[in-house]
Amino acid sequence: MKTSDRHYMKREYAGNHAAFGTGIVFLLVATISLILRTINFDFISLSSWGFWFFVPAFFILIGAVGQLSTDKRIRRDVEATMRQRGSGRFPLDEIAAEAGVKRRFLLRVLMDLRNMGRITYRYDGQTGEIIVGEQITYQQAPEYQPLPSRNEPVPLPAVQNERRYCIYCGQLFEPNTEIKYCPNCGSQL
Repeated sequence: MKTSDRHYMKREYAGNHAAFGTGIVFLLVATISLILRTINFDFISLSSWGFWFFVPAFFILIGAVGQLSTDKRIRRDVEATMRQRGSGRFPLDEIAAEAGVKRRFLLRVLMDLRNMGRITYRYDGQTGEIIVGEQITYQQAPEYQPLPSRNEPVPLPAVQNERRYCIYCGQLFEPNTEIKYCPNCGSQL
């Protein structure tokens, strides 16, 4: 199947629920403003304008619930695709096309499903294909340091070819093996 022939749903996988926290903060400020208005206490004029925070809080929470529903549908579609295929070796592009998910979201969805205990798989270290039905034991390398946030510069180790672990998840690799993809998280190394 050619890449141009694929049909993807116009949906994105967030996998987190940070929008709920933002919506709750807006609700909290709006509620405090109403309390201040009720007791006739004016703190930075919050009682006169803070109640307007209910409006963005409503839309933020509606969006968060919608994203939660979208994430659940994406996980359901990917899980159904994986169960329908059964065990074996499959390219990620085929799974993404069949489930209607962009490949850049597929790795996160698969990781979430594995963490939930709904599917078992590992990645082939040479081809990056997914091997369904095989389990991987996570062994974190002792020298692994999580990557810094996007705003911080990434320090590169002095000798990169001696690194025997994934820089993204910390998975320890077997010695004397050529690895192109992490067998745990599927990241290209």
